Amino acid sequence: MKVVALISGGKDSCYNMMQCVAAGHRIVALANLRPANTDELDSYMYQTVGHQAIELYSEAMELPLYRRTIQGSSLDTGRDYTQTEGDEVEDLYQLLHLVKEKEAVEAVSVGAILSDYQRVRVENVCSRLGLQPLAYLWRRDQESLLSEMISSDLRAVLIKVAAFGLDPEKHLGKSLADMEPYLKQLSQKYGVHICGEGGEYETFTLDCPLFKKKIVIDAMETVIHSADAFAPVGYLRFTEMHAENKDGDAVARALPHGSCPCQNAIDKMTEEVEYADKAGDNQQEFTSNCDLSCQWGRDLPPSCSPRSSSGYQWISGINGLQSTDPGVQAQTTAAFTLLQAEMDSRGWQMRHIVLVHLYVRSMEDVAPLNAAYKKHFGINPPARVCVEAPLPPGQLLQMDCLLHHRAQPLEDGSFHQREALYVQSMSHWAPANIGPYSQALRVDESVFCAGQIALVPCTMQLLKAGTRSQARVTFSHVEKVLEATISSLTLDHVLQAHCYVTRSQDIAVVRAVWESMPRAAQEKDSFCEAEIRRCPLSVAVVPALPRGAAVELHVTAVADDPEERVSCRTTTNVAGGSIECHSVVSRDNQSASLSLSLARATPSSGLEVCGVDGGLEAISATFQKAMEKLGSGLLPQCARLFYKHDHSLAGQIAAGLGECLRTSLGQSSPSLALVPVLGLPDSQILHLSCWLSV
Repeated sequence: MKVVALISGGKDSCYNMMQCVAAGHRIVALANLRPANTDELDSYMYQTVGHQAIELYSEAMELPLYRRTIQGSSLDTGRDYTQTEGDEVEDLYQLLHLVKEKEAVEAVSVGAILSDYQRVRVENVCSRLGLQPLAYLWRRDQESLLSEMISSDLRAVLIKVAAFGLDPEKHLGKSLADMEPYLKQLSQKYGVHICGEGGEYETFTLDCPLFKKKIVIDAMETVIHSADAFAPVGYLRFTEMHAENKDGDAVARALPHGSCPCQNAIDKMTEEVEYADKAGDNQQEFTSNCDLSCQWGRDLPPSCSPRSSSGYQWISGINGLQSTDPGVQAQTTAAFTLLQAEMDSRGWQMRHIVLVHLYVRSMEDVAPLNAAYKKHFGINPPARVCVEAPLPPGQLLQMDCLLHHRAQPLEDGSFHQREALYVQSMSHWAPANIGPYSQALRVDESVFCAGQIALVPCTMQLLKAGTRSQARVTFSHVEKVLEATISSLTLDHVLQAHCYVTRSQDIAVVRAVWESMPRAAQEKDSFCEAEIRRCPLSVAVVPALPRGAAVELHVTAVADDPEERVSCRTTTNVAGGSIECHSVVSRDNQSASLSLSLARATPSSGLEVCGVDGGLEAISATFQKAMEKLGSGLLPQCARLFYKHDHSLAGQIAAGLGECLRTSLGQSSPSLALVPVLGLPDSQILHLSCWLSV
């Protein structure tokens, strides 16, 4: 892509340019926002110290430089940003609008490492202009990143210091290479961000492999901004500078070939399973030329869970069959009309939706469906899971939604915390969103993740590897999303996990990978050697996944102590088979997961001997008994019933289960989402997965 690089003069914006070139993009222009009549602007967004030398970047790189004087100020300083007249972000919009008009750029290079504040605002501007943000430093490990910058021949000097342990008289003007050991010491002793992400220091880049000329500072002066005894603040003001020719062989490269950080991480993660992938990569079991339609559940009305005391409610069974137009966009519009009516009757609004499960009859319908879908959400859409399922004839989509809202404050007087992780930038971190959804929604200590597949973050292309490798990469992406949403969250904190595959022989593969993923370090003593038991992985086989992926993972996690959770597993024999039940309750007893599966005793056994009524009675009784063990207060929100689409008994049980649960549980009955699938683990014919909340 043709890229304009946002430059401040600092190491981060410069190194991100190098990463863009290494990724195959072409820098065609530079852009910079400068302060008016001051050395340094009190800005949440922009580094302005050192702006006197920015003009030399154009000469050094032989590229056009577009500059604009910052006229606005920091008005909208919230976590999210909406277009605000007079805000300094609108200066960035005007600058990039001009560059796009003049240079026909397609993407923007931005050097954000950890600041959601900066990333969100650049992404807002890029979205409005139809530009792709490229933030290859985003959430990189700072210590390794700094070393990588230095070893890549990027030569930068400190031009501002503002942290304990950094002295303007000693450290201003020193190179990054000279400062690296000392910065590591400060990081270890005092928690200083080694790349200066906490504002501890700022830099100016004098040379890098992209420069055709190097920048030389001939004269400068030190300005003490604050003479604090513990953390004095000072910066350099450049007064004389020039660009100087470099040796011809010094203008050669940006990054060594094959040094892509995320690809290296993926290679390391998957190298030991490559052989196993190749050995098991057989022809797909299910093909599109057979009728995969499910014959049950078409005429069931939407169902709704009870509203929990903490503000949750689930609505399931939303489809667009009432549309007279059979097309997917018309059915999507009709589905949202039905959903809106269900929400209106219960006092909900679209902004209260936290998570959407979307099942489509064909993945080819997702693009036109998204065109209608995205009209209903604003800047932070809900997280979403999207897979293909063998829906009933004529039904192109099915939705269920989790909603949350609670106006009353918590017991301690604070209000519920709701935050979206909505990353649109391409990076080396994890995939940018590929549709109108957030990667995760946080509500207090719970995190509801969108489905993840094995995309290579820096290219957004599907990993070309077998199921085992795709599973490892997918699960790693999910963990990165969890950690970015709530620091220190890992796969061990997952309370409920759904995994979709496209071949039944891959069920055992993804289960094995799930159990083999690294666990968080545990502090053990000689009296306690207990190992954290990861929550069970519910696996279902579906006809297709986004981008042709082999694996998709969706999880719900809770920021608690996984070692303190209470889990219970029981098996109940029924005629011709068994019902297995597994529950996990969070440490604070605020949420839980409950899974229940009906399986034949052997693959060849009929199980039909128990009959529809017997099956319904057994499942309902097991569910009710499990609820009683979980204790009062926890309400079942969504019971997601995966059932084999071509199994008559499973379909009939699915069709009657909602009424059966309402009869036995009354107003505590969950919202029932019926999901026909091609296959389930072992000899299961149906699997119910339920999330509960107080």
